[in-house]
Amino acid sequence: MNDPPLDATVQARMKGIRCDIDQDMEDVSASARSMVDWRHYVRTYPWVCLGAAAALGFLIVPKRSTANSASVAVPTEPAKTGQPVANSAMPAVRGVVETLVGAVVGIAFREAIGWLGQRTAQFLKAPTDAPPCPPPATGGESDRAFQGGS
Repeated sequence: MNDPPLDATVQARMKGIRCDIDQDMEDVSASARSMVDWRHYVRTYPWVCLGAAAALGFLIVPKRSTANSASVAVPTEPAKTGQPVANSAMPAVRGVVETLVGAVVGIAFREAIGWLGQRTAQFLKAPTDAPPCPPPATGGESDRAFQGGS
């Protein structure tokens, strides 16, 4: 009857379980990192990503302005006399401003997403001060004692 005491068996089993949990957490964090990485999806589903990018581009691009009869300008006196009519450059300026604002917002959004990804990676890589794990139990006497077998 050289069975180790039950306390030592339980402690050894708990140490093994803690190590298994550590390994599972590393697997989960690696999986979470791959879920956040957009390159993973482009490599895995290239056609879906291409379609999504095309649809997003279609939705982002502004619609062309169409001239309808209500927006046609009525000639004024200077136009009837042959002098040039000065058209306002407001639509062109507005288009440039909208383009610049859209570019700045896009850059800021990408930077924010990158920062969030880095912070998430740092959070998932939290250091552990646990001692190294022992090799897994092979189903010997200690497992039978822990499970109540004889």
